[in-house]
Amino acid sequence: MFKNIRLFSFALVLILSLIVTGIPSAGAASSNVRSIFLFKDAMQSNTNALKTSGFNTVLLFRIGVLANGNLVYYSTGGAGEAVDVPVVTGGSYVGGTALADKIKSFKTGTTQITRVEISLVSHDTTFQNIKSLINANGTGATTALYKNFSALKTAWNLDALNNDDESVYDVSSTVSFAKMLGTIGYKYSIAPYTNMSFWNNVKTQINTAVPGLLDRVYVQCYDGGAGNNPGTWQNTLGMKVIPILWVTNDAKPSQGQTPAQAQTKFNNWKTQYAVTGGGYWNDYDIEKMGSSYTAYEAF
Repeated sequence: MFKNIRLFSFALVLILSLIVTGIPSAGAASSNVRSIFLFKDAMQSNTNALKTSGFNTVLLFRIGVLANGNLVYYSTGGAGEAVDVPVVTGGSYVGGTALADKIKSFKTGTTQITRVEISLVSHDTTFQNIKSLINANGTGATTALYKNFSALKTAWNLDALNNDDESVYDVSSTVSFAKMLGTIGYKYSIAPYTNMSFWNNVKTQINTAVPGLLDRVYVQCYDGGAGNNPGTWQNTLGMKVIPILWVTNDAKPSQGQTPAQAQTKFNNWKTQYAVTGGGYWNDYDIEKMGSSYTAYEAF
């Protein structure tokens, strides 16, 4: 009995010490996130520079979902050309060994990258297709969505899926899709620039059903989201966010930030709102403009 009392007392002291020291609970937002969206074809990007520059998270932009549930990798080549590669068809990976090895290599060898995400965005019919497929077939293990995203996770050793929906905004299918991904083993993140009420609803429903599944929020603070305040998003969502800036570019030069300008903004947001890191859109512009991954990471 005395031994049990001592063990109980030790456990109680340990729990109280964790509370007092503010150690985050399981499922809390990651700290010190250094993220970058990969707009350039992974087969043509400077992988070694990305792996050793200090970034710890890369988000592959982007995966498209076809009407039948098959998956395509859409990216941009070194000369700005579109690169469209079917990657999963009928539940089987078809993207080729070279591409799979390249993406898996982000977390192997000499590297500082610990998390690889794939991003889905509303530049095509992806989210409408997801909605239609879920309404018709659900999200069970025998559905095309489940089998295809499971195959891609295995082939690329993925950690998370990033939702950059900018047009469909359907709460029901979004939550169902996220829960399905959680069953497969993905974490779930979002990259909003507007429609705060939608994202708050989605975040609440997802994490109520599966606590900690939606673990990161990359808030766009450029272009359409240039007026976003990370503190406002944090207050509304009830979790820390990761503000994203656009690097120096020739597509919309007015939206670009030099490394020094980005560092100033990130430091101010960290001081004011205790944001949990920062990140950039995108690697293609860094390489095209002859900028430095290491310089951009230094904030």
